[in-house]
Amino acid sequence: MASPSFAFIPRNISKGGKQQGTSAHVSSSHKSASTPAIERESAQPGPSVSDKGKRKVFEQSAKPVYSEKDISILLVLAFSDYALWLDSDLRRKIEESLQGEEHDAGFLPLSYLMRRAFGRENLGQEYMPTEANAVKAIRTYAGDVLEVRVLVSAPSASAWYPSWKPERDSIGGYEVRRKDWSTLLDNATREFTRSQWDDRTIYMENIPAQYHTIPGIIRFAQGLLSQCPGSSAPIPIQNVTLPPHHLDKTEDRPKCKGFALVTLCNAELCQIFLESWLWTRPFQPAESDDSEDNSETKEAFKFGFRTLPKACWDRLNEEYLAYRQRLINELADANEPPHISPNPDVLDVADDVLEDTPPPPRNVTTMYSPYPFGCLVFARNLHIETNKTTLRALFAATFESSAVDPAGIDYVDFNKGMDSCYLRLASPEHGRILVDRFSSQPVVQSHGLDDIGKTPGASQKAITTEIIEGKKEEVYWEKVPEKVRRQAVEKAVKALGKQPSAPAHAVYEHSEESRPRKKRNRG
Repeated sequence: MASPSFAFIPRNISKGGKQQGTSAHVSSSHKSASTPAIERESAQPGPSVSDKGKRKVFEQSAKPVYSEKDISILLVLAFSDYALWLDSDLRRKIEESLQGEEHDAGFLPLSYLMRRAFGRENLGQEYMPTEANAVKAIRTYAGDVLEVRVLVSAPSASAWYPSWKPERDSIGGYEVRRKDWSTLLDNATREFTRSQWDDRTIYMENIPAQYHTIPGIIRFAQGLLSQCPGSSAPIPIQNVTLPPHHLDKTEDRPKCKGFALVTLCNAELCQIFLESWLWTRPFQPAESDDSEDNSETKEAFKFGFRTLPKACWDRLNEEYLAYRQRLINELADANEPPHISPNPDVLDVADDVLEDTPPPPRNVTTMYSPYPFGCLVFARNLHIETNKTTLRALFAATFESSAVDPAGIDYVDFNKGMDSCYLRLASPEHGRILVDRFSSQPVVQSHGLDDIGKTPGASQKAITTEIIEGKKEEVYWEKVPEKVRRQAVEKAVKALGKQPSAPAHAVYEHSEESRPRKKRNRG
């Protein structure tokens, strides 16, 4: 049988795996054509397929992928004077580095600076640019601000971690420092206060939509400054803050909504922005394409870009927050029911009506009740060495001097060694008399066989009783056998005098529509 004209390609291709079987005979042209496709497929994760063949839903991540220009902007921003003033750990490492030899002074690991640069973006490890990309971005776009070098040294012990370990990814082979590293310790911004940085901060509004990222805002601001003579500076933009929404969480990635707070390196640059892009500037249509303005200036006119000092923005923000709170209070007041002042004449009539109204009727036990209502009493603070006989005598003594049947204790539900029990009584009246008696005349058991009781001392807890009603009563009687429940119902109905007594088995032999039983013919 002739061999097939194509080689078998396995479904799963693992990196670093050895080729087996006929896959080793794939032609070189086929390999060169298939390898880029595999690389592209691994670079952009696609939908995964489960073992059962069902395709899972793949959600595109919203994490940004920055260009080399944006990478260089973020790295420079992480090494700005404002960053050194704000970040105490970065400032300490710079001071320690400046104490070394001249050829090593001011250098920091590039991996450390990258964590500072991209930490505010909340990027995952898979979206972080590599150090090689960062070095290329610095040398291409930020060579006049940062200096980068390659480390040539013996490998550390951490280099022996496997490639899939995160420790391997954190190993850096590059270091970076600012070109003006020799003047960092003498920089006047090291002694700045918060108010001094606020004086160099302006509020930008109506930023064009294509610049709604931190690197985009910096590119936009630098493009506007490039049109102004005498505005050159090594790091003109020191910081960009995106004001969060009041419902945003602390871990949420900041999003630009068309406005931002931008900190500049000096007050002159702030004045250039404030004079060129007035807050109250009337709307002007975009100029023609043949003008000398760059693209940033054209977009600024198109979107109505304007600026404001941070102090003015703080006042406007306070006014807005107060206005929003006032609206919330007005809405809350509108939803409240109107307050009606009480009329004393109406209150007197209502009180008279309430006094004449009889209390709502309690559950009355009938022959069709699932259990006797109000005939269950719970007693606590008993002697732990007592028994059922003693408890029956103790509680039955309550009915000897009353008008009810002395045999009011139907059953004592007690477990040995406990200090509480349930009492099933013959009628609700027995329960009320029992509870009233023990609440008005508190007693305790002096020993386990005490069936009379004595007055409790200062440190002794008296026996307390309460009538169990509602859901607790229903749950308790559900655990009692049906036959016992019917007998208890029958006894309670007899005590209440609602209807004549009937045998307990009659309830099971007759339904609500009782019919005479047919005689059986015996032939």
